Amino acid sequence: FRYAAHRLGVYPAGCVVVEDALSGVRAGAAGGFARIVGVDRGVGRDALLEAGADEVVTDLAELVP
Repeated sequence: FRYAAHRLGVYPAGCVVVEDALSGVRAGAAGGFARIVGVDRGVGRDALLEAGADEVVTDLAELVP
């Protein structure tokens, strides 16, 4: 994630990570990203929150106002 942010010319602190894997949520949290959104596709809300997600959704449509 940090490499992608670098390639895009943005700082991690100004980015959001959207991830459905526990390892991805952990990587985003460890990378200093502004917000980590976990997408629960069966892993479980609690597991995603424990891994470092700031919020958990079950459908990406929940992120669109």
